[in-house]
Amino acid sequence: MQYPTWLMILSRILCTAAMLAFLPLCHLAAGRSDSKFALDGPGLTAGEKFVLEKLAAGKSADLKGQFGEGTNSVLRGAFLEALLSQPGTNVHRNGISIEHAVVLDAVDFRNTTVRYEVNLVGCRFQAEVDFSKSVFENTLSLTGSTFQGPVNFSAMKIGRAVTFDQASFWAEVNASQMEVAGLLNARETHFNSRTGAVDFTSLKVTGDAFFTRATFAGPVTFQYAHFAENWRCEGSGFTNATVLANFEAVQVGATTSFAEGTFAGYVSFKDARFGALSFSKVNWPVTHLDHPWLWLNGMTYQRISAGSEKDSWNDLYDLVQRTAHQSAYSADIYANLEDYYQRLGYPKQANMFFRAQKQREREEVLTGFAWAWSFFLDWFVGYGRSPQRAIFWSVAIVGTGCLVFRPERMEPQKSEYSARKYSAFWYSVDVYLPIIKLHDAEIWKPKEEYVLGHVWRRIHTVLGWALIPIALAAWTGMLSR
Repeated sequence: MQYPTWLMILSRILCTAAMLAFLPLCHLAAGRSDSKFALDGPGLTAGEKFVLEKLAAGKSADLKGQFGEGTNSVLRGAFLEALLSQPGTNVHRNGISIEHAVVLDAVDFRNTTVRYEVNLVGCRFQAEVDFSKSVFENTLSLTGSTFQGPVNFSAMKIGRAVTFDQASFWAEVNASQMEVAGLLNARETHFNSRTGAVDFTSLKVTGDAFFTRATFAGPVTFQYAHFAENWRCEGSGFTNATVLANFEAVQVGATTSFAEGTFAGYVSFKDARFGALSFSKVNWPVTHLDHPWLWLNGMTYQRISAGSEKDSWNDLYDLVQRTAHQSAYSADIYANLEDYYQRLGYPKQANMFFRAQKQREREEVLTGFAWAWSFFLDWFVGYGRSPQRAIFWSVAIVGTGCLVFRPERMEPQKSEYSARKYSAFWYSVDVYLPIIKLHDAEIWKPKEEYVLGHVWRRIHTVLGWALIPIALAAWTGMLSR
């Protein structure tokens, strides 16, 4: 069957039109990365042309200052990708500096290597931004920028410094294994998502890291992070009472400060290592009274403080005691503080932490005879750290003997001793002291009908044999280890 010529021509026209209409969809489905964005092409927007013009002159491109809040302030993600990644881009030696841009679509900087300084100041990113495995050989600044979608900095490397000052993140942030060969600035940075995790696992910073007055509204982890120099978190706030701030196995070469910071939820410093650590004026959780919320076991430091030099030890003591039933028991928490104050030459403070550890051990670990023995050592000689207590107890026992062995209740053991003068004090001392003999106990005895006297004499003697050796061991330091 043959069709009219005009019908065949019409069908070819329709097929061609359909193919032309379908081509853009195929291109989008293949992905933006399959095509190279032309920075010198005719399809650039007014805002993108303005950026290229300013960058070529070595100046900052302030889109808000040029266009206000209009659509010309919008830059495409593909434009930014091309600007940072395409070799031969006409970028001045001053680098890239763009201010107040609005980016509506996702931006993918994965595996990009950027040689020059990049500043994206006060920009707003509406969708996901991915910096993973990128290399910025110079500095990167995202000062004052806002990120509405997830941001990925994982395995990213920065050659000099990275700045997040006053930036706002509203979704999850993945900065695990990020490496900064210089400064990391995150002052007044706000991580606003209560559910999106902020992940700095295995972060490495060779210079100082500043998180001053930064806020974290959701779960955050710095586990295994390494800071070669100072880590400053003064005034930082971990404000979610239901999530964990994880600082486990963090290593800091110099000073770490959480001074005037706030922890509202769960906090773990397990196995962290600090050069100097400050908890001065920290606001700790006021809830979680029925279960553990603070973990300090395995944490080590060269110096630690929680206030002024005068009050620091007391504040630290109050902290570990206040959390005694709200943190997992670990003897090393107290042992490290004891050793620290011993090294500083403050034996009284060291002894306080030693005894606190023993008391906590008795509350949570010991039972039966071990519990009773620990309780006795605590009250009698303060576990050997307060041997003078033995004198008090001995005086009390001898004094009790003076009352029990009153003269009218005593009699000589032989008639020829009747002329001897009796002293209740020396008799009580003689019965109490083991080995040493004053001979008063050989001369006098309670009257036969005085049953209490005979019973107490035996108790008195047993107490002497039991307590005096323990007192001597405490004085010689044998019990203080």
